[in-house]
Amino acid sequence: MSNFMKWVTHGIKRGRFEIDRQGALYLFTSVALLTLVAALYLMLVSHTAARGRHIQQLQVEISQLDREIEQLEVDIAREAAVSRLQERATGLGFEPAVQVEYLSLAPQ
Repeated sequence: MSNFMKWVTHGIKRGRFEIDRQGALYLFTSVALLTLVAALYLMLVSHTAARGRHIQQLQVEISQLDREIEQLEVDIAREAAVSRLQERATGLGFEPAVQVEYLSLAPQ
């Protein structure tokens, strides 16, 4: 038998490894407290990671909406151009005015 095994066996026979009741209670309380703290820490980390993923998804959505808004602004500018409005008016059957009469709003 090795020296270590002799020492352990001898220590057990002589009762050196006995733990009193108060020590066991302290040990159990410490382990329970550490387990609780570790569980709370893991819950916090998990919650933080989930929030981070949600924020990242929102940022992607914001950038997509920004691109969509820019495209809509380009479309509006194209459709609101004077030349385009004249083409549409002609297509709808409107003609340029030949003689224009202005009405005065001031009393005479």
